Amino acid sequence: MTRSADTTGEAVPALRREPESEPAYRWTGEFADPVLEDNYIRASWTEIRSRLGAVLIAVYVFVSWLAFDFVALGFSWPFIVLTLGRFAALGAILLALKIFREPEDRRPFMVCAVLTQLLVALIAPLSLMLSQVDFAAALLSIVVVLFAFYNGVPTRLTTNLLLSSALCIGFIAVTPSLADVSLITLLEICLLFGVVNAIGVEMVRATNRLRRNGFATLMRQQELYEELKREVGVRQEAEQAVRATEESFQSIFYAAPLPISLVDPATFHVMQANMAALKLFGIEEDDVAGLDVRCLFEEEDLSGRLDRLILTGRAGSPFELSMKRMDGTIIHVLVSAATLHFQGRRAMLIGIQDVTARRKEAEALRDARDQATAASRSKSEFLANMSHELRTPLNAIIGFSEALERELFGPVGNPRYREYAEDIHNSGVHLLSLINDILDLSKIEAGHFKLHEDETELDHVVEAATRIVRHRAQQASIEIECRMPEPPIVVVVDERALKQILINLVSNAVKFSPDGSAISISGQITAGHLRISVTDRGSGIAEDDIPRALTPFTQLDGSLSRQHEGTGLGLPLAKHLTELHDGALSIESELGKGTTVHVDLPLSRVVNRGAPKEMAVF
Repeated sequence: MTRSADTTGEAVPALRREPESEPAYRWTGEFADPVLEDNYIRASWTEIRSRLGAVLIAVYVFVSWLAFDFVALGFSWPFIVLTLGRFAALGAILLALKIFREPEDRRPFMVCAVLTQLLVALIAPLSLMLSQVDFAAALLSIVVVLFAFYNGVPTRLTTNLLLSSALCIGFIAVTPSLADVSLITLLEICLLFGVVNAIGVEMVRATNRLRRNGFATLMRQQELYEELKREVGVRQEAEQAVRATEESFQSIFYAAPLPISLVDPATFHVMQANMAALKLFGIEEDDVAGLDVRCLFEEEDLSGRLDRLILTGRAGSPFELSMKRMDGTIIHVLVSAATLHFQGRRAMLIGIQDVTARRKEAEALRDARDQATAASRSKSEFLANMSHELRTPLNAIIGFSEALERELFGPVGNPRYREYAEDIHNSGVHLLSLINDILDLSKIEAGHFKLHEDETELDHVVEAATRIVRHRAQQASIEIECRMPEPPIVVVVDERALKQILINLVSNAVKFSPDGSAISISGQITAGHLRISVTDRGSGIAEDDIPRALTPFTQLDGSLSRQHEGTGLGLPLAKHLTELHDGALSIESELGKGTTVHVDLPLSRVVNRGAPKEMAVF
């Protein structure tokens, strides 16, 4: 089936069919397809019954012939047999016509019709022989019966031919009893019966073929009619859908909250614009017809962009442009467009989103970001410079207080002065440590911190870090246990930075662990990284507070009466130093149960990547 395009632009099936092949037939003129033959019989059932009904008249005549049998035979046994046969034939045809009326009963209907033919084929020659009917009249009656068989009885041609042949053979068999005929005459009679049967067969074949051809033609016409109904229905539905779509489009178009307009791509004149577009540009509804949309754009290459859009035939990516209202005010908009068919013409649907406020906000945010970046850079530079300036006098304070504490140039006299000197020394060392942390963090934030990488054993770095904090741990009776892989792992790192990471983590663990507890430091190589973990059994950190703990200058206990000293730089500095090594620092903690901090370094920093055979404890 071909397709044609209607005025709505939709393709609908055209009402033309390719010529179909003729159905296959049997030699009898019937359909070779049993399903098609069954449909034909159902469709022509009334005609089949009418044909058999016409034969009923002949059967009545056949039954009334018993009067001639009575004249010739009297009330005898042959007469009784012939009479019973005649009434049996009548009963069979009446049973077919009165009882088996529906197409579903066609099998018993045909059986009754065949039984009628069979009784006529047996009774007729026997009656002619016993009644000694004139030979010419008997021959004529047989020929009439043959034509009645072929024309009236709606049985299959094969059955008709068999019964007609049986009738002919029966008549030839009784011919010597009817008249004294020569062999030549008998052959002529046989030839006559052959011609009659041949004519009957060809006539039935032609009739069957003609009737079934008409049925096939009718079926094709019915299919075409149904197809026509479907096509008309589809077309009507398509037209209704188009009308509904146009109505919906119009209602949605005018009610849309965003400015949209339909533009003729050939002239760039506005075909329609919704109220939002008119309001945005300050255009009166009466002035919109014929307005050239290009006069509203500041873009010089607008025509080229729209032309490229039309050539592609599909919606392009939205692009930001500058436009001007009718009063000359410049606005910034986000324009998107798509080509479509509207009222039989090609049109371009242009959507406009006013982003002037958003652009101003973005510019303000960009300025604020630049200012914040500059302020952060100034802060970092100030802290770095300030920390450098503070370290010089602190070094003198620490050195002189240490000389007083050790009485390097003689006794100081009063022991209290030595205690004061020791306090000054400890405070100076603590203050220098804080200043170093601030200086390192400032360098990292300013991007000035440089790693000095070299190969070193992980055990050596861990031992050096624990040695620094072990004295403070012993004061609180806290045991530090190190479980490192054996053989020792060699890594490529900045040894001072990695030591600083471990010092900060272990110092925190000691600070927040209860007296008499234990701290564990372990290292292991996993499938994706080298993991160094520091575990304590302290107070722990709430899950929501972990991000705050990694923020510089943040104390989770922010009250003036907090129990632990510090500036909140330990974990943030450790995190930044870890990230400088292309690693990641993560915290696992639960309130009341302790904290584990993981430092994951990439395997590319491990020199000997073989899996360790055992864990060494020191």
